[in-house]
Amino acid sequence: MKYFAPAALVLTLTLATGCGLFHKKDKRAVTPELPPATAIQAEYRDRWVERRTHELLAAGTAKTDDEARAMAASEFAKQNPFISPPATPAGR
Repeated sequence: MKYFAPAALVLTLTLATGCGLFHKKDKRAVTPELPPATAIQAEYRDRWVERRTHELLAAGTAKTDDEARAMAASEFAKQNPFISPPATPAGR
């Protein structure tokens, strides 16, 4: 009887802490996130291209949205050669 109490206590603590014997690991695929600097560069590029697209359409320089976006992207690449263009997802 004197060994029952400590054994019960150890078993209770093991199962109650969350890291017990029956812990299952999630098998979900982990999606890699962009490093912070890359994410900031991508956000800056997207905002700049969007603003410049609207400017080109308002000025009448470009006739369509796609044409204005292409012009804005090429201007951004010329003005900011140190910022790499966003990577395209594989298989898309």
